[in-house]
Amino acid sequence: MTGIMETVAATVGLKKPLTALINKGCMPVGGIFRLDYDSAIVLTDDFKKHQAGGVPRGGFLLAVAGENSGAGFILEDQEVILLRVRGTAPLPNESELIQTRLAVVRDAGASGVGFDDVTDVLTRNELQQSAFDCEVLGTFYTETDARDAHIEYGADIDNVVVSARYQVFLPSTEVLSWLASYPEPADQRDALAIGKVRFAATRRKALIAGTDQAEVRIDVADFVGRKTAVFGMTRTGKSNTIKTLVTAVHRYGSEHGRTIGQLIFDPQGEYANVNKQDGTGLRLLGDDDTTVRIYKVEPDAGDPREKPLRINFYDRQVLEAAWSLVSDATAPVNTNYGKTFRAAALAEPDPNDRSAHCRWSWAMVAYYGLLSKCGFYAGSLPQELIIQAKADAMKGFSSADVVPGSKAGYYRVRTPAGAFALAEWVGDHPTEFDKWHDDQRCEFKAIWGVYKFTGITAAIRTIRAFHGEQSAGDVSEHLWEDMCAGRLAIVDLSSGNDLVAKTMSERIVTHLLNRAGERFRADEDPTEMQIIVEEAHNLFERGGREVSDNPWVRLSKEAAKYKMGLIYATQEVTSVDKRILSNTSNWLIAHLNSDHETKELAHYYDFKVWTPSIIRAEDIGFVRMKTYSGKYIVPVQIARFDHAMVNAARQAAGLVVVPRPAEGE
Repeated sequence: MTGIMETVAATVGLKKPLTALINKGCMPVGGIFRLDYDSAIVLTDDFKKHQAGGVPRGGFLLAVAGENSGAGFILEDQEVILLRVRGTAPLPNESELIQTRLAVVRDAGASGVGFDDVTDVLTRNELQQSAFDCEVLGTFYTETDARDAHIEYGADIDNVVVSARYQVFLPSTEVLSWLASYPEPADQRDALAIGKVRFAATRRKALIAGTDQAEVRIDVADFVGRKTAVFGMTRTGKSNTIKTLVTAVHRYGSEHGRTIGQLIFDPQGEYANVNKQDGTGLRLLGDDDTTVRIYKVEPDAGDPREKPLRINFYDRQVLEAAWSLVSDATAPVNTNYGKTFRAAALAEPDPNDRSAHCRWSWAMVAYYGLLSKCGFYAGSLPQELIIQAKADAMKGFSSADVVPGSKAGYYRVRTPAGAFALAEWVGDHPTEFDKWHDDQRCEFKAIWGVYKFTGITAAIRTIRAFHGEQSAGDVSEHLWEDMCAGRLAIVDLSSGNDLVAKTMSERIVTHLLNRAGERFRADEDPTEMQIIVEEAHNLFERGGREVSDNPWVRLSKEAAKYKMGLIYATQEVTSVDKRILSNTSNWLIAHLNSDHETKELAHYYDFKVWTPSIIRAEDIGFVRMKTYSGKYIVPVQIARFDHAMVNAARQAAGLVVVPRPAEGE
C-alpha cells in the first residue's frame, strides 16, 4: 500500500510546473557543495558532462532540491535556482588531485602505456572530479503548488541552504529554449523567433546534443517605443539584425492595427536597395508609396516609392534648413571670415518692419548669389526678391534677371544668376551702396565677403547634391507625415559626406521631436514611430553639448512620452553619449575587437562576464542579448533576414507574397 501511495504522490508531483520542467529531458551534471547569495560551486565529473553533451562557458544550469524516484525527479519545493557557468573552480583537495594527475602523466609517459593502465578504477573516478564556478542569476518559483500555477522569476535567491541536497541539471533543448525566451509574451503573435541559443564559437558539442536548435523568442513589443543598441564590428551582422527588427515591428503594427512609422537613416544605401544576392530588402514590405518611401538624391522616376531627398535651396519655405546645411558644411573653415559668414542671421523678419526687411533682402541677394556661384542651378527664384536701391547707384548695372519694380527705387531679382550679378556689382561699389556694406546693421558684407575665398565656396559645393530645383517643401515635414501615416521611410545618405549626413539627420530628428512636442502640448495622441540609425558613431556626438542642442540626447530623454523608439547600430560604444546608453532598454552585442569598447560596455547589466567572448568570437550574427522584458543576458545566433520574414509581414498587411527570385536572377 505504501508503494502505491508513493507512486500516486510522485505522479501528482511530476505534474507541478517546475517539476515538469526539470523532467523534460534535463540531464544531471552534479550537485552544489557551496552556495551563497551570488555564486555557487557545482561538483561534477567528466562522465556526467559527457552524458549531458558538454557544459559551455556561459551556459545555464538549474539547481533544485529534491530526489529521484522511479517516475522522475521530484522537487521538494516548486523552486529552481538559475545558474550561469563563469568558469571552473578548484576543489578542496585540488592540490592532491594535481599531484596524482602529475604522477599519472609521468608514469604513463615513462612506460609508454595509456593513462588507464597506470591507475585503478577508484583513482580514475577521483581524477575525473571537477567543479564549476557559477553565478546565481535568480530563482524560478510558483506561489502555490497547484498544477496551473504561474511560474514567476526573481533576480536573486531568498534563502541559502548549505546542505548537499541541491542537484544540478543541464537544460534540454526544449527547456533551454524556454529559459532563453522567458518571459513569453501574452499574445503569441508578438513572439519573434530571432535566432537560436549559442554559448560558444565552437559548436560541436551543441550540434551533437541538439541544443543548437534551441529557439530564442523575443517580445516584439519590447522594441516599440524604446531604445535599442546594436553593437559590433563591421560584417558581424548588425544590418541583418536591424532588418529583422524593422520587419518584425512592421508586422506587429499590422497585426495589432497600430500605426507605427519607421525611419531609417541609411549611410551606405543597403537598406534602400534590394540585396542582389538573395533578392530580399526592406523596400519589399510595400508595393507603393502608401507603405514604403525611400528618399534619395537621385530617385528612380519609375518607382513610386522613391522620393527626392533634395530641397530647393532658393525656396524661402526651407530657408532655415538650407542655411543650416550651408553653415554646417563650412564649419571646418575656422577662419575669421568663415566665422563671420556663419554668424549671419538670415531669418526673414516681419514684412511690416520695412527697414529690417529691406536690409534682410540685401543679405539675401548675397546669399542667393553665393549659391549660384557655387553651382546651385535654378532657372528662377521660387519667390522673387524685391530689393530697394538708389537709382543712381544702379546706373551702369545691367541684367535681364534684375528688373525695375512697380515703384521707383525698387527692383525685382528673378533668378539666382541675377542675384549673383547684382551682388558682384554692389560688392565692387561699396561707396554707392554704403548701407549694404554696413556690417553692423546688414549681413550683406558678411556673406559677399567670402565670394573670393575658395575654402568656403569649395565647402558649399560639397552639398550641391542635396539641391533640387523641382523639390517642394521640407523633407523633414514630409517624413513627419510619413510617420503619422505609419510608413517605412528610408533616408539614403550614401550620396553625401559624413558632415552632410550628420546635419541632415540632426535636422530631421529635431523636426520630428518638435512636431511630436507640439502634439504632446496640445494633449493629442502621440504619433508612434521608430528611428533607426546605422553607423551611429558618424552621427552621434559624445561630449558636453547641452540637451537642447543634441537631438539624439533629446530623443533619449523625451522619446518615452512621445512614443518614439530608437534603434542605433555602431562599432564604437564610446561614441554614444552616456545619457543615451543609460536610457537604452535593449542590447544586442556582437564581436568588438577593443577592450576600450568592452570596458565601457561592462558598465551596463552584467556584460562584464561576456567581454572575453565578445572580443574573441568573431562569428557573424553571434550576439549577447538583453531585452527590456528579458531577465538576463542570452547569447544568440541571430537568424538570417530572409524572404519568409518579408512575406509574413506582407501577409499581415494584407499584401500578396513576393516570390523569391530564381537562382542567378
